[in-house]
Amino acid sequence: MKPEPAPKVPGTTEAERMSNALRMVLTVSKGDLLKEEARQKRTREKKRGKKPT
Repeated sequence: MKPEPAPKVPGTTEAERMSNALRMVLTVSKGDLLKEEARQKRTREKKRGKKPT
């Protein structure tokens, strides 16, 4: 099994490319977080069964 090639990361030097790559990995948009939280909430409700109110 072959590993996937490294993604293209902007930067002119090795250190700049590394910094940009880390920023891309560690920075998550608020929209993505909200989508993930909503998905997890739906999964939890499905598992437990929604309680009638």
